[in-house]
Amino acid sequence: MSLANLITIARGLLIAPVLILLFRDLRIAAFFLFGLACLGDVVDGMVARARHEVTTWGKALDPAVDKMLYVSLLCSLYVKAEISAVALALYLLPQVVLGIGAIVLRSSQKRVQGARILGKAAAALSFGALSFLILGWPGGEILLYVAIAATFVATVDYGRTAFLSHGSRS
Repeated sequence: MSLANLITIARGLLIAPVLILLFRDLRIAAFFLFGLACLGDVVDGMVARARHEVTTWGKALDPAVDKMLYVSLLCSLYVKAEISAVALALYLLPQVVLGIGAIVLRSSQKRVQGARILGKAAAALSFGALSFLILGWPGGEILLYVAIAATFVATVDYGRTAFLSHGSRS
C-alpha cells in the first residue's frame, strides 16, 4: 500500500477521536485533531503526486474519508443542537448525489473522477465552517450555508464534467 493511502487511512482513524472530544466539549482538542486530519488531506495528495503513487484506489479513498469526516461532524453538531436539520439536510444532499455519481461513473466508465478546483474550494469553505462550529464561534452556521452553496456548484461541475467526458467517449 502506498504512503499516501496510509496517510489517508490515518486521517480516517482520527474521525472517532475528533467526535469523542467534541461530545466531551473538549473543543480546542477536537479542533486540533480535525485540523490534523484536514492537513493530512493536503499532505496525502502531495505525497501521492511527488512519489508518482496516484492510484484509482487513492482517488476513491481520499474523498470518501473527507465525506466521512465532514458528515460525521455535522451529524454530531446536529445531535448537539448546534446546527439546524435544514443545514444538515442541505449539506447531505450533494454528498449523496456525489457518492451515487461516483459509483455510477466507476461502474459504467470504469474510472474515478479526480479532484476539481470547485470541489477544492467547497472543501476549504466546509473546513472553515466546521472550524467555526467546532470552536463555537459566531457565524459558523452562516459560513456553513456558504459552504453548502459552493458544494452544490461543485456537484453540478462534477456532473457536467462526467457527462461531457462520457459524451466525448461515445
